[in-house]
Amino acid sequence: RRVWLRSSRTAIYVDNKWYSSDDNTLPLTGISYTSGFDPNLGDYRDFQLSYDLVRDGIHTKIVGHIRDWYRAFGISFHLDTGDRPLTNTVPLDMDHVRTVFPSFHIEQIDQNDQRGYFTFEGGISGDDGKHAGWWNSSSKVTRSGIQSGPVVLFNLTQQGEGDMLVLSPFSQFMATSLSQTNSNILEFGVMGSMLSIPANYTHSMVVFYALNGINEGIREWGQIMQSEYNRTNLHRLSDVTINYLGYYTDNGGYYYYNTEKGVNYEETMVNVRHQISLPFHYMQLDSWWYYKGTGDGVSQWTARPDIFPDGLQTVYRRLENISLAAHNRYWAYETIYKQNYSFVLDESNKKALPIGN
Repeated sequence: RRVWLRSSRTAIYVDNKWYSSDDNTLPLTGISYTSGFDPNLGDYRDFQLSYDLVRDGIHTKIVGHIRDWYRAFGISFHLDTGDRPLTNTVPLDMDHVRTVFPSFHIEQIDQNDQRGYFTFEGGISGDDGKHAGWWNSSSKVTRSGIQSGPVVLFNLTQQGEGDMLVLSPFSQFMATSLSQTNSNILEFGVMGSMLSIPANYTHSMVVFYALNGINEGIREWGQIMQSEYNRTNLHRLSDVTINYLGYYTDNGGYYYYNTEKGVNYEETMVNVRHQISLPFHYMQLDSWWYYKGTGDGVSQWTARPDIFPDGLQTVYRRLENISLAAHNRYWAYETIYKQNYSFVLDESNKKALPIGN
């Protein structure tokens, strides 16, 4: 047997200050055990850690759950933040977290501990900032909390083909992050920039174990996530882009911001369709086809007349009604659609986020 993770503090940032189990401002008041059943993942044992948060003389019970699943090789951690809202007027940085449960030391436990890590981070679904290294106190595992992704731990002596762990959020995916402190603690919780956490809020993280290597382990972790949220591969398996050959004008393709000599994009795409004798079932139009604004965000998602003079519908017919995969980046601050639809406008990065109509 080997210890893979050693836990650190439980903490809450509220009323612009920290309450922590480290200094007993968030004292542990009780440990209990129960069992339960989840309709998707089955039976589990639930270990409950109760903490007492005292604000203005009012006691709030904070409960951390450590849930051991019988069916799945995993342990999930759930934090119930109590029956009062947790508000701040001075937020933390978005790369940090304002609730901490669980947290783990990033460390080499002894000289026989030869573990490595791999993590997804950054844009393009974590591809931009993915990195790997040794799991020890000198490693910067999570470089940016808000851009952090799942962390994979594995045994280097097995060359990634044996024991492994996946650490990832298990719920509230848009509001929670993994963050690394200056003292090399990996902490999970609500993003620090959020000013308010509503009463009776719960978030969770999972530590998933597999014994047949990284590839199979990530696949099994994904299956557990799908099971918990009643998701299947049905739509994925029937997706045209997975089942059939397509023609792409994405970055790296010959026609990425490049046309045939002397003609526009409309004629170029029609020529590709009619002159390339490959059985592709769809064509991809990259970011060159629409109007862009600040930071190259989408200002108007319609074809520019210098790109498709006859309009996208006519091009579609000229392409013999083949399916089109049309690129759409983030929305620009000045998008014309904010006139008719609700957007959150971010002054700092000049982007717009649609929130409804």
